[in-house]
Amino acid sequence: MKIILADSHGPVMGKDQTSASLSLLYIGAYLKEKADFDIELKYIPQAKSDQFHLDLIKEFKPQIYAVSFTSFSAQVTYELVNKIKSLYPDVLVVCGGSHAITGSKEILTKSKVDICVIGEGEQTFYEIVTNLDQLDSKKAGIDGISYLENGEYKKTKTRALIDDLDTIPFPLRDLVNDNDFCGLTYSKARPNTEMIVTRGCPLRCVFCANPVFRLKNGPLYRARSPQNIAEEVKQLYALGYKEIYIHSDELNVTLDWSIDVCKAIAELGYRDLFFQCNMRVVPMSEELAYWMKQANFWLVRIGLETTSDRVLTGIKKKMSFKKTERACKMLSEQGIKIFGFTMLFNYWEENGELQHETIDEVNQTIKDVYKLWRKGYLHYTSRAFACPVPGSELYDIALKHKMIDENYYPGDTWNTFDYLKGVSKKDFNKVYAAARRQQGIMALTSGNFEWRNYRGIARKAMTMINGRPENSK
Repeated sequence: MKIILADSHGPVMGKDQTSASLSLLYIGAYLKEKADFDIELKYIPQAKSDQFHLDLIKEFKPQIYAVSFTSFSAQVTYELVNKIKSLYPDVLVVCGGSHAITGSKEILTKSKVDICVIGEGEQTFYEIVTNLDQLDSKKAGIDGISYLENGEYKKTKTRALIDDLDTIPFPLRDLVNDNDFCGLTYSKARPNTEMIVTRGCPLRCVFCANPVFRLKNGPLYRARSPQNIAEEVKQLYALGYKEIYIHSDELNVTLDWSIDVCKAIAELGYRDLFFQCNMRVVPMSEELAYWMKQANFWLVRIGLETTSDRVLTGIKKKMSFKKTERACKMLSEQGIKIFGFTMLFNYWEENGELQHETIDEVNQTIKDVYKLWRKGYLHYTSRAFACPVPGSELYDIALKHKMIDENYYPGDTWNTFDYLKGVSKKDFNKVYAAARRQQGIMALTSGNFEWRNYRGIARKAMTMINGRPENSK
């Protein structure tokens, strides 16, 4: 059987694809391990044109075309799928990804997708593939999918989450050509790649649309064992990778597990292999910081968001600026650099009223970030606007307060300025340009950034001067 695994993504500012979609590579590995018949797979990365997809289908002649996408890329994916089905109606089109969890009915009505996979895809897609010859009679018994039957929307029983992540085979990386990707935005060494060590998150920040929140079919958070993680690190090192971005919404949900992961990696003894990861500022300990250094972590990315405790409480971050500074100090004292994700003009709801971060609070965050930078506690930062994404609490808030409507899709075109009270265009652009300049100054002084992402860098550079383009007039 021939199957295409395709990654689709819309034109989002500064977002060249750093590495392959691991969710699709996990699905490919699962199929290869479980199926008792021959399967030939092709992977298409985000950078490829619609014509590339169409040409590969013509040449490869797959029975199934499976595409993964987010809400940001929904519209361009619908257009692509409709082109495919008009030219190759016999190809079964299966879609998955985060947008399918809340938008499967919309997907089936606005595109010619045949089946939506809702939730984790490994087991569900395997059952679709193994029942392909009898799919019309079998699909009602496949958990975790939706489809149209005689024009009527059908959704099967929710599939349970995979409890033991160690049972899932490592991603099928031989499908990937590393030249298709720009590499990590900040890195110590090349070639570099990414790996996933947890799924889900126990927290519920207002702006976040982590897919597991919406499934309600198992634990919100699951982690691989330290030994299993170390085994994949060994595999990636053998493949020649010199840096790995270890993906988890936060590597430090529990200190004991996090320390054990670092110890397992350190025991491998790969001193020329570097790591980076995402973490929360709590919990944090000197012992964890020490073992991260021993494991050769050189960069930690934290969700700083803002330094206003009022805003942090509003968006349910369950942290404080004081705790942020404490964590950054511990890590930096071990020689680890810190990257802070920050958002401008956060929104939340309080007693039914829409609230947002004030321009004074945004300006104070910029000042506080400079203070942390001068102390050596923070080395990089990024600036984004809080944007409603389907599945997040912010999305529901935005709908309620008419900031968006049912036809909205997240992306660069949504303008947060339109919903801010007491903020002029001049002040808005001034603070945005200041935030972008700060990002550039910190990156230039700290180094290790990836020039292959030149398009994103160039576009961001323009905002350092003019602010947000659509608000400069």
